[in-house]
Amino acid sequence: MRRVAILAGAFGLLSVAAAYGQRPSVSPILERAVGRDTTVTVWLFARPDVSLTRIATFVVQSGGTVRRRSRWLHAVSAELPATAFAAARSRRDLRRIQPVRRFARRPAAPPPAPPLELRRVPAQDTLFGPSAMPFRRLNLFPLVDRGIDGAGVRIAILDSGFETELPAFASVDLRAQYDFVFNDSIVRNEANDDAAASTHGTQVFSLFAANLPGTLIGIAPAATYLLAKTEDVRSETQVEEDNYVAALEWSDSIGVDIVSSSIGYSTFEDGTGYTIQDLNGDIAVTTVAADMAAERGILVVTAMGNGGASGATSMITPADGDSVLAVGAEDSTGVVAAFSSRGPTADGRVKPDLAAPGVAVLVATPDGAGGTTFVRVNGTSFATPIVAAAAALLRQVQPGFLPIDLLEVLRGAADNRAAPDNDRGWGRPDVALAATFPRGITVTTPGSPELTSITPTFAWSAPFVPNLALPVTYRFRAARDTTYSTILLDTTLTDSSVTLLDPQFPGETLVFELTATAADSVVIRLASDIPLTIPPWVELQTLSDPGGVTVRDLRPRLTWSAPDVAVPPGPFLFDISIIRAADGVIELIADSLSVTSFVPSRDLERNTPYRWQVTARLGQDSVTVKSQGTFLIVDDSSPPLTTLFQNFPNPFPNIGQNATCIWFDLAVAGFVSLDILDLRGHVVRSLIPVAGLRPPLRPGRYGRPSGQDGPRCDGRLEWDGTAANGDDVPAGIYLMKLVTPDGTFFKRIVYLGRGQF
Repeated sequence: MRRVAILAGAFGLLSVAAAYGQRPSVSPILERAVGRDTTVTVWLFARPDVSLTRIATFVVQSGGTVRRRSRWLHAVSAELPATAFAAARSRRDLRRIQPVRRFARRPAAPPPAPPLELRRVPAQDTLFGPSAMPFRRLNLFPLVDRGIDGAGVRIAILDSGFETELPAFASVDLRAQYDFVFNDSIVRNEANDDAAASTHGTQVFSLFAANLPGTLIGIAPAATYLLAKTEDVRSETQVEEDNYVAALEWSDSIGVDIVSSSIGYSTFEDGTGYTIQDLNGDIAVTTVAADMAAERGILVVTAMGNGGASGATSMITPADGDSVLAVGAEDSTGVVAAFSSRGPTADGRVKPDLAAPGVAVLVATPDGAGGTTFVRVNGTSFATPIVAAAAALLRQVQPGFLPIDLLEVLRGAADNRAAPDNDRGWGRPDVALAATFPRGITVTTPGSPELTSITPTFAWSAPFVPNLALPVTYRFRAARDTTYSTILLDTTLTDSSVTLLDPQFPGETLVFELTATAADSVVIRLASDIPLTIPPWVELQTLSDPGGVTVRDLRPRLTWSAPDVAVPPGPFLFDISIIRAADGVIELIADSLSVTSFVPSRDLERNTPYRWQVTARLGQDSVTVKSQGTFLIVDDSSPPLTTLFQNFPNPFPNIGQNATCIWFDLAVAGFVSLDILDLRGHVVRSLIPVAGLRPPLRPGRYGRPSGQDGPRCDGRLEWDGTAANGDDVPAGIYLMKLVTPDGTFFKRIVYLGRGQF
């Protein structure tokens, strides 16, 4: 049995070696600890299929102490003697070892705020007193006035301690509390605490939940709170990251919607710190854990830090997380605080995400004797709870929003959203706007700047407008240009669509603006950024080639298209005219058609070039569109007579036609010549004989294109206004001279000169 056990153990070792083919990576900072008679505090990151119990057992058996187990990070934080650390470096069930970072000092403190003056300031009413400033700056009063107070939202606060028994918190719904420094359920100061341990956390908590009418009202007093004491402010024991990670997991286990942390990590007790290159969202364990919280439906709101004076990228972790809402500080006029830390992250992302008041902010603070005093404080620590509490109001109004939704909506309602930067991010959010119109206004019609109607309909939607903001009233204005000097329509309505009933003419442009006002007084405005163009009233679809076209049908179908038009003033009525191109005589007319196609009621003549036109009518208004070129019905039979037809177009050049086409019918075979003469009878250009058209010619119809319906004529019988040597001839009147066995024929050509069209 003993032999079997030994073999089994050997097999187990071989399996481990096969599964874990390499030793863990070790942070360079820890390398110098090898061989020293000291204790190190480290994160031991287990490989994915290794249990944390196995790692914790190793720690205990090696004489170390387990500090925290992190399910999210799949890691154990531990205090290890040097010998145990050396052994850990060789374990193949670990993938990485890095130090548990510790503060060498608290994050840089901002300059002190001015002395407190508890004078009444203009506010919504006397209820908020001197604490009204953040409500005004983030436009919270429209929500507060409708009873939005954070009810139903769970918020966890991570900080240095909280004096929960102060009168300011008498009405707070405190669901859970835990001290991760001393591992008990008391977050208030205890005998072994620093005297000021709970000051910072209490001040932060007061911005959420204080209820002292006339002096200080928190932004989300009806929310449910979880308080986590994670920061040890005693000089002999430094704050450590694993408390932060443990507090996040604890909060998640109970169930929270928002985590607010006015603490962060940058410089540590061993003289090291996170470098700028480390701030990429993937290095610091607090950042990784905060992003994992977002994956679990928790919005983490954290402070940027107070190191702004040190220059670019002065943020603390976990503000570098891509799913973390990092908050910078500004004063009551919107000017960014000099101390507020700046971005960007190491991978170039803009940080902070938002800015909020963090200068001379009124907070409650313990007086050391069980009472409360009020002070004004500076710091991103105090801008953070303002934004986190505001996010709680947004979450109450929009309970279905995920963390990334809350982040995007707040960014989209912030005052710097058009050009986010690394001082203020997207800026200070208008929270009432975010809650009322979280996705703004979306124009659904028209779909492009090229309109499809001459009486266009405008339709829009305002997704996720809450019931408290209904009804929404819309003012719609349309005008010729952005000066709005020529108003086409100005109307107020509660529907989400409107139609411009006055017909607009082709090529005209218009702009529009839409102003929505909700029942909670929130206003949002949307304006077209480029002009919209009215389409043509008629577009000819057939027999309108600029170069002309031939057909063989004696009754060709004419078709056209027309844009949409509202009824009234529509529908369109159409008048059709077919016109002889040579003399302008109207061959056929059809009036008041309601369809967009027409077939002539009788045969048209062969070998006669025609144009056609459509007049679209709406009441007294009309628009006429003419074909761009001619069409001609060709005859493939043998001609009974020799005939020289009038050239077309004539005069020429014409729109889209730089040459004129010459047709003739030849009834008798024989010698044929075709010349262009000036008025003195001099030959300017000979068209016959040419290659492929050398006498004697057979009877037939010449000048027509070969094959099926197509271009206007044979390219060999076109004249482009040039002489035999290729030079342009002067504008003027010229003659076509056709000599045949049946006689000589002439036609006049009017040449307008090069470059007329």
